[in-house]
Amino acid sequence: MEIKSLNKKSEFSYLRRFGTKNKFNFITISTTKNENKDFKLGFQISTKTGNAVFRNRIRRQLKDIFYQVFKKYDNDPAKSGLWILVNVNPKIEKFDFSEYKSFLEKIDL
Repeated sequence: MEIKSLNKKSEFSYLRRFGTKNKFNFITISTTKNENKDFKLGFQISTKTGNAVFRNRIRRQLKDIFYQVFKKYDNDPAKSGLWILVNVNPKIEKFDFSEYKSFLEKIDL
């Protein structure tokens, strides 16, 4: 299974407009199904959230968590073609990695 990144502006705007949104304490997750059978993942982190080093660390950590979630859905044909956009709230600075990892692993996309 290959997990691709959301790269184009049109993909981000499509997810913002037509995706189903789930708001949580520190992130908002927009998901949508696509005709393609590939998984795509994108992140939006505001510059209000720490410095560049902190934002990149958060992105790497969240990417690792979502890759583990995608592995669970690898054999599920109902979950194929899932696109996810993760908007990170500046409140994430207050949380520890273990706290939001345990929280995100319980989420059913």
